[in-house]
Amino acid sequence: LTVLAVTVLALQLNSYSKYRKTFPNGLTVGGINVGGLSEDEAEQRISSIYMLELDLYYQADRVPLNPVDVEFAVDLETMMNEAVEQRDTSGFWPGFWDFLLGRQSDSEPIELEATYSETRLKAVLANISATRDQEPQPAVPVPTTLAYQEGEAGHQLDLAASEPLVAEALMSPSNRQVTLVVDQISPPAPGLETLGRLIDAHMSDYDGIYAVYVIDLETGESLGINEDVAFSGLSILKIPIIIETFRTLDNEPNVEQTKLLTETMVESGNYTANLLLDVIAGEDNGMLGAERVTDTLWKLGLTNTFIAVPYEEDIPGTYTTEANQRTDLNTHPDPKMQTTPKDMAMLLEMVYQCAAGGGTLLAAFPDDMRSDECQLMLEMMNQNRIGSLIEAGVPAGTTVAHKHGWGPETHGDAGIVFSDGGDYILVEYMYKPVWLEWAESSPLLAEISRATYNLFNYSQ
Repeated sequence: LTVLAVTVLALQLNSYSKYRKTFPNGLTVGGINVGGLSEDEAEQRISSIYMLELDLYYQADRVPLNPVDVEFAVDLETMMNEAVEQRDTSGFWPGFWDFLLGRQSDSEPIELEATYSETRLKAVLANISATRDQEPQPAVPVPTTLAYQEGEAGHQLDLAASEPLVAEALMSPSNRQVTLVVDQISPPAPGLETLGRLIDAHMSDYDGIYAVYVIDLETGESLGINEDVAFSGLSILKIPIIIETFRTLDNEPNVEQTKLLTETMVESGNYTANLLLDVIAGEDNGMLGAERVTDTLWKLGLTNTFIAVPYEEDIPGTYTTEANQRTDLNTHPDPKMQTTPKDMAMLLEMVYQCAAGGGTLLAAFPDDMRSDECQLMLEMMNQNRIGSLIEAGVPAGTTVAHKHGWGPETHGDAGIVFSDGGDYILVEYMYKPVWLEWAESSPLLAEISRATYNLFNYSQ
């Protein structure tokens, strides 16, 4: 029995000696169970797991990441020293009795000691972003329908949100997959530049000169096509006559003056427009009234617009402007009264701002202009309903404060459109030498209006 006991003890001591060279069961290093492994085996297991590739997913696209690419390194020496210290903490004989009795020694998990290069990780993610991000594609114009085809959504890697996820995966022995944060970017709505392309495409077969100026009254952005070309003023210049009349009057217009204002704007009366020039002059002198209208326009910076002679009067008179001195595009404008699409659009913008209680008109003439007068002007312009041109391009019931005009070779319209998608100014002109057919200009000007309305009321 003694020999047997000694033999069993020797065998157990031998087993325990081997066991003591391995790490105790349940010991984890960096989240990896190294119980029963030798130091070399533990190091190999830890290295092999932490150096496995990470699977990064950019949407459905798998992008492998080798930890070496971000200079990831595990500090095995520090962790192994701590593991050995835990293993050897208990004395030989106390440990032997625990071994004989099958008692598992207590062990504290050893945290991962590892480093990586943040700079390299940022560079890797930046490269993924550069090769896989997609810019959203804007809506494109459709000339056949005067509408806009919806663009394509884009996507972009969120670098700031993705970096900590990848860093966490690098430090994890089990979670080696990362779904990168990718932001979806809605396609932008079409802008004024898109409208310009649509108008140019739609007017490509027109063999005269056309001009357009659009102002977004919410953002102040504008679109100009031949906007500084001089055109005949036509009845559109009754707008500045109305403005100057209100500026001249000290009180609200009386019944007779209201009638003149309404007939000039709504019925486009040339005779009544000339009578308003007399009101402006303060005497029976339309030439002086025209001069005062022109002076006001030029004080407002609208130096390409003038009225030299009242309507239908056979008196010579003109002004030289930068616009009518152009030689590249010539509409042979009426020498007696001229404007440009840009000047008229800017004047309408001033009226719109004045009606809201601000803008250039009130700043330039604080003692002569009032907000309620500008509101009344817009109401009068809204009563000018002809069912064509700008009006024909917007849905029924849309408020359009405008003034149209046409002559033998020039047709145009200038107005403010109050739409659900935003208020905007549209001034449009068409010219053809000698004679411009109404049957040609009317639908084209209405279609320009429709394209503009569709832009401001675009919805995806």
